[in-house]
Amino acid sequence: MPRQLPQNRQPGARREAHERPDPAEHARTSFIDGMGRVGEFWGIAPAMGRIWAVLYLNQDPMTMDGVVTAVGITKGHASTNLRALLRLGLITKSWRPGDRKEYYSPQADLWEFARSILKERQKQEFDQALASTRKALAVLEADRTRIPIEEYRFLKGRLDAIRDFHGTIDRAVAAVLAFEDLRHAVFRLTPDREARQR
Repeated sequence: MPRQLPQNRQPGARREAHERPDPAEHARTSFIDGMGRVGEFWGIAPAMGRIWAVLYLNQDPMTMDGVVTAVGITKGHASTNLRALLRLGLITKSWRPGDRKEYYSPQADLWEFARSILKERQKQEFDQALASTRKALAVLEADRTRIPIEEYRFLKGRLDAIRDFHGTIDRAVAAVLAFEDLRHAVFRLTPDREARQR
């Protein structure tokens, strides 16, 4: 949350503060805005990126009301995006004794963050890309006799290349995820080593 200026500041000091914003808040704002913009690259909505960024740069877990105020969205929008982030494993939810509010914390392990995103994108983006390419190839083959041979060869060559590319990326992501699963399994078998890594 932005720090409020002391009430006894002189007007000139206020103008100076306005001209030179708090560097910590400026850094937070830059990061939060940036995560909102790059959210689509990761396959998440801009609001989800901003919410995660707000939680990531906050030292303590935040309530939904705190998220609403910090991000500047409605409660309904915040609720929808928080549920989506929970489903992806990018945030966690907790409670406090005697308090009925829900508190949200970010997935601060960046490898786990990337792993969760890759899992989601592998299921959605790559499957969709492969399906659309296969459909285009099927359409091409179905009407092959109506297409000039040179045009057919060109289109088939390009579509085969992109199909193979998507397939290779899909397998690479699967390999990365499998390696991470293996790494976690090894750490679970050697708890002393995991403790030393922290």
